[in-house]
Amino acid sequence: MSGPYQYEQYPEPQPRPVPAPVAYIAPLTDQQPVSTPVVVVAWVVTVLTGLYMLPWAIAASRGKANQWSVFAVNLLLGWTIIGWIVALVLSCTAHRPLAVTPPLLGYTPLAALPAALPPAGWYPNPGGPGQRYWDGHEWTQHYA
Repeated sequence: MSGPYQYEQYPEPQPRPVPAPVAYIAPLTDQQPVSTPVVVVAWVVTVLTGLYMLPWAIAASRGKANQWSVFAVNLLLGWTIIGWIVALVLSCTAHRPLAVTPPLLGYTPLAALPAALPPAGWYPNPGGPGQRYWDGHEWTQHYA
């Protein structure tokens, strides 16, 4: 069929290379191993108290390092709405990292930075007799 339109045949798409899998290293946090008896007791107490102890049950289930602090805040201050909300926030916050992540590419690690410069003051002139003022970053034009 001839007409004003011409169709071109597109070439077969080439398969893209699949990148090699990279091992995921989970960051080291303060998460504690979950104690099954504590979690069971926490959820039973939560149900029996009408969800009053819910923040503690969440903290125990998540393995929070501060689960006993959440328990104390919830038990002693949970009767106030603000105390209960504070306990809930404590139980839902992220685990704190314990190890520093490796530096990003392109950034200089702290150990590779030059040593701290000497403080500002008068020092022997490196270019001749007398003294010259160092402002903490560079030599000034002040001579003594």
